[in-house]
Amino acid sequence: MKVSHRAAILAALLFTPNWYGLEFASANGAAKERQTDTSKPTVYVSDFEIDVVPSPSGRRTAAPQAGGETQDDDPRTLANRLVELMSTKLVAALRKAGYTAVRLQAGAERPDSGVQIRGLFAEIDGENHWRRAVIRTAEDSGKMQAVVGVSNLAKPEQALYEIANAPGNENTPGAVITLSPYVPLIKFELNKDANEDVFKGLAPRIVSDLTALLNANPAAMSQ
Repeated sequence: MKVSHRAAILAALLFTPNWYGLEFASANGAAKERQTDTSKPTVYVSDFEIDVVPSPSGRRTAAPQAGGETQDDDPRTLANRLVELMSTKLVAALRKAGYTAVRLQAGAERPDSGVQIRGLFAEIDGENHWRRAVIRTAEDSGKMQAVVGVSNLAKPEQALYEIANAPGNENTPGAVITLSPYVPLIKFELNKDANEDVFKGLAPRIVSDLTALLNANPAAMSQ
């Protein structure tokens, strides 16, 4: 998905099905209607999902956790670094833009108000199917997409994706998935070995899209 289409995607999806049909302000209009710091909701950033190649025992490797110990030659090291960079750079960019930003660790209780940014790293296979991205080596350099979702925490939680109902498809690393039509999603292409500078550039773009959406719908977070 090209970056130039991000605003159109957000306009079409918004936060819940009840919001369909609301007009999305143009980028110029949004810039003229900037929120004050006091009107900005708290934004919670959840760690993105990513898969790692199965261990030799054949068991599925759990998604890496921030601060987890891994070996330098373990693909989990790379996966953990990608997750860590996405979360920390997003929190930093949000705070720089005047938001109260909190990193929501895995297993933490879901807040009942505010905005949640969550997502996953995904890739498209040769048959044009969306799959959860898999880190297969400690130096994986393939292409993937950062799929970013925005949710109103005052609304019931909607899944970002479902495991596709396809022959032989199972909930295993690299599973074929169907992205949700009910959660506003934007996508950014990057390499699996993306460095810190890539995330430093990506995070402000995500925050800019979030601000444009909130400016276009100033009462959204109170519903």
